[in-house]
Amino acid sequence: MKTHSILVVDDDPDIVEIISLYLTNAGYQVSTASTSTEALKKIQETDFDLIILDVILPDFDGTDLCEQIRLSLSCPVLFISCMDDEQHILHALRIGGDDYIRKPFYPNELVARVETNLRRTASERKNAPAHSDELSVRDLVIDLKKYVVYKNYREIILPPIEFEILLYMFQRPNRVLPYEEIYEHVWHNESLGDTRTVMVHVSNLRKKLEDRATDKYIKTIKKRGYMFLT
Repeated sequence: MKTHSILVVDDDPDIVEIISLYLTNAGYQVSTASTSTEALKKIQETDFDLIILDVILPDFDGTDLCEQIRLSLSCPVLFISCMDDEQHILHALRIGGDDYIRKPFYPNELVARVETNLRRTASERKNAPAHSDELSVRDLVIDLKKYVVYKNYREIILPPIEFEILLYMFQRPNRVLPYEEIYEHVWHNESLGDTRTVMVHVSNLRKKLEDRATDKYIKTIKKRGYMFLT
């Protein structure tokens, strides 16, 4: 079985030590960085399976780092931060974050979130249809072998959650997909009425896919969910 490689980016040595200890004990291979610049260098050298990222870093903001990461990587990015207001959380998710944990946190909860995100990525690959390497509609192509999306032959980098949301919708076209159904499939947990998380990620997806007024792939069904249009 592959040992997953995780990068922890935080300038607080005590937090880094605790996270590293718990993740190592859980069987993960852990690398650390205390600045965004150091993190970018390590990302160029190693193919990480997941990145844990603090929002506030000494050189430049963790959300800016996430945007740079998303130019080339689609692995899960899990934010940790003492900033717990809704605006910061939504911004972190909108620019490519897959999850967000508020400081202080329980180390075992962090490990559980890591496991959930990695399990979702593995499930995404396992459940992809085996009969074809590509799915397509109009000028949109999903490459199931490479796990990338192309529009008009241009590659679009999607975080794992957005990719899985798109794939789930793509495989269930022209019918209403309730918020709860999408959440429970992608996050593998009960939604408990959490529609905002789904709405944020679908909004991100739309911005990347629908760059013209005529590009309409996802229709909002008011107070119910979404419909993927073919």
